[in-house]
Amino acid sequence: MRFMILIHSNESAEAAWADGRSAELEQAHGAVIDELMRSGEFVDTNELDVENVTVIGHHGGAPVVSRGPFTEGTEYVGGYYIVDVADQDRAVEIAGRFAETRYSPVEVRRLVHASDPN
Repeated sequence: MRFMILIHSNESAEAAWADGRSAELEQAHGAVIDELMRSGEFVDTNELDVENVTVIGHHGGAPVVSRGPFTEGTEYVGGYYIVDVADQDRAVEIAGRFAETRYSPVEVRRLVHASDPN
């Protein structure tokens, strides 16, 4: 089963990483990536650009384009992992290892394919 792990961020999380805790962040990600590569569970990961973001929505029936990364909240998706694991419990276990969980949510969602009956 494939899952996407969405790593949210916010101003307080970014401040923590800028305040000297970035080594902890990088170490956690490095360890997870190494483990996933060895186990064959790794599919993809990327940090997302927070400077060059466009948000598209509709207002009054017409499309509205604005600069992001925010929609209505103060959190934004800062990065993601796609993993191919046995079950959701394994995906949750992986997501729980990220240092970001102390400052902002990390979300786990199963990827649904059109051919997937579940």
